[in-house]
Amino acid sequence: MNEKAQIRHDISTQNDPILLLKDEHHMTLLHLEMLERSLQYLESLPWNVENERSEREQLRLREGVTALEEDIRRHFAKEEEALFPVLSEYIGSEHGPIEVMLNEHETIRRVFRGWKTLVSELREHSGTHRELSLRGVTASGYEAIHLLRVHISKENQILFEICDASLSPEEKKQVAEKIKAM
Repeated sequence: MNEKAQIRHDISTQNDPILLLKDEHHMTLLHLEMLERSLQYLESLPWNVENERSEREQLRLREGVTALEEDIRRHFAKEEEALFPVLSEYIGSEHGPIEVMLNEHETIRRVFRGWKTLVSELREHSGTHRELSLRGVTASGYEAIHLLRVHISKENQILFEICDASLSPEEKKQVAEKIKAM
């Protein structure tokens, strides 16, 4: 993106919360790619091999999961506290897309907490326990990555389309202001 296009984009995201949330989704998807590569590397090693690269990937995974969990917490708060209340005036919050998204937020939070715990415990294990721990880390990681990718896709392709069709420019501006204040 050239400099002028970037400036136009930055100005647009200031008043359009949907663009801001989509940008955050894009960054999250890039982060997931990096975490997935670390999982693939660790999974490709024999379980009893510990080397410098393995240690780097484990550190990258620990730091990445912690950072992503925090990003997800902030992102979900923006949706739950700023966007969903306004959107619910149009589509309700029960038995529809908002309820589905809220349920998925809870599931994703739970899975990420579990994954984070497993990743932090990986360095404490050796021998057979390390093999089991590594299997848990990769299985939990792939589940977390899959859940978040599917969730992002639903929001981008369904929920945000509903927002664009339903919310007035003034309502979008109000949501954006609330997000900025968070």
